[in-house]
Amino acid sequence: MKPIHAPRLRVAIAAISALAVFAQPAMAQETPSTAAPKPPSYSAITAATAPVADAYFAAYIANDWDALEPLLAESATFQDPTASHIFGGVLSDGRTPVMERFRTGYASLTHMEFVKTRSLISDESALYEGALHWGMDLGDGTLVDCVTPMVIVLTVVDGKVTRHLDFVDYSPFVAAVRKARAAAG
Repeated sequence: MKPIHAPRLRVAIAAISALAVFAQPAMAQETPSTAAPKPPSYSAITAATAPVADAYFAAYIANDWDALEPLLAESATFQDPTASHIFGGVLSDGRTPVMERFRTGYASLTHMEFVKTRSLISDESALYEGALHWGMDLGDGTLVDCVTPMVIVLTVVDGKVTRHLDFVDYSPFVAAVRKARAAAG
């Protein structure tokens, strides 16, 4: 390997320095349109989540499937992990299966009213906690009416609900079914 002579080294350093000085003004003159976009703030995301989540929640409680469907993302999921021993596996993956579940699976509901005790909307998440007063026609002439504690958690991304989780204490429902069946006899 040949040793580098000091004059050549000085020329190389001067060339690199000149390039660095030349490049700096070009980088400094970068326009805002070519700069990386600033991500939305927590406050902006929360503010965008609130109206979508509130409209979806209202449509869900009202069983207004025509109002709810446009608020649901194509890849949305619905799940009620607390219903597996009552209604079987409750998971729908995709807008079409979710809407089919709502339109057919909820057809036996006679009413739903939600008394909200608390709600929280933060970032892309919305949580509604309260008591659900609901009735169901069991299909054999037996009507059940109950009030169950419930929490609904929604995730909203880009103006659409992408995830809907229900958590329900079904104990009052099970007791109401037993009472109604005993009365029917």
